[in-house]
Amino acid sequence: MRPITLRNPNLQKGPSSSEEFNKLRNDIQTDITSLFDIVNEHEGTIAGNMDHVLRENYFLQNRLLKLEGRVKELENDYQANSIEGESILTRSFYHASNITSPNVNNPINIDTLHGIVSPVVVRSHDKIAYKNDLGEYILPSNLEISVYETTDVEPLNEETKQRNYYAVDSTNITKAFDGDKNSFWVRQSETNENQCVTEVYGLIHVKIPQEISNNIYTNTLLLHPSPEYSMSVLDIQYKNQNGEWRRIETYPTKIVGNAEVPGEIADTGKLVFSFPKREITELQIFVKQPYWFKHDNKRIFMYGFQDIVVEYREYSQDTAEFVTKFSLDGTDRRFTQVGNPLVTTPVGCPPFNDYTVKHELYFDEGLTEQFDFSTDIFQTVQNVYIKTIMKTAGDQVPILREIELPYRHEEIDV
Repeated sequence: MRPITLRNPNLQKGPSSSEEFNKLRNDIQTDITSLFDIVNEHEGTIAGNMDHVLRENYFLQNRLLKLEGRVKELENDYQANSIEGESILTRSFYHASNITSPNVNNPINIDTLHGIVSPVVVRSHDKIAYKNDLGEYILPSNLEISVYETTDVEPLNEETKQRNYYAVDSTNITKAFDGDKNSFWVRQSETNENQCVTEVYGLIHVKIPQEISNNIYTNTLLLHPSPEYSMSVLDIQYKNQNGEWRRIETYPTKIVGNAEVPGEIADTGKLVFSFPKREITELQIFVKQPYWFKHDNKRIFMYGFQDIVVEYREYSQDTAEFVTKFSLDGTDRRFTQVGNPLVTTPVGCPPFNDYTVKHELYFDEGLTEQFDFSTDIFQTVQNVYIKTIMKTAGDQVPILREIELPYRHEEIDV
């Protein structure tokens, strides 16, 4: 804010008339009022942000404890496997330094925020927000977003045996769709302690504006929960042009009895759902919050999103290549055999096949000579290089999260 008082050209020498004197006093009063309004607004925003940061830090600490436990399990597995000379090296894609893209003619798209690698995204069409020339997101005035809620103590619908959801306040939910990384929407649900509620269920219902893009298709959904790692995603469904509700094809499912039901994605982090292109008119996101904070004899459940992005992405049809280095440097071991790499895909992304993802093995950084997997290595090799080749096949886009390299080793003779 720039005070309007500073625009007075006679501010230093004082007013030259009663009219100018009155104007100066009015400007000063306006500036003081504006400053107080800004201070009050920032005071509320800062307090809200601090509360959110503290709660998010709580869930990050929980996540850290779980990861530490997982590391100990992996260390025990490594020690057990090392006795037989069999081990696994793993590379994720949360750091760009883990891989290289040596062929400028076959580039890749590395997304360190979500820890994934894919073919290059040629262009993307946001299905909810406009993006102006300054890169700012503008939400259409006719955007319709509703929030519904229920708890684990509410009775089920007698006919459908499904949960009965009721409408709740959706104030500021547009912050989850505005493209601003510094804003977020959080729903705070309070229940009395004597109600014994242990889980709160939320449903976000979005009607996709049809005039945003001239492309009628959607094939990508990004979900960034807030607080991160605090809640579960239970299901994601869309309504097609025929008015039918269907589950997103790449959402994980399981078989219960003879029926296929959606799986729970617990302690959800940042998610990318990539699926075959569909004409989507409405979207429903089902979530569950099993954690709560106690305050004044109440249980406070919080769930929300920093970002919900609905897109249609066009991927390059050209081959994409990258190289991953696996090293035993710093140890007294060498590779004696390198098995076929095991590639994992993120939750919500399609599987791959031998056509969309292939691997080649090299012993030098320059990739001068290719070797076969699962054959004995007699020379002293402590570094191997895996070239991964990806190719889009129609709607099937290879999106990779991790590479595991099984190998055998032995001590180096001195």
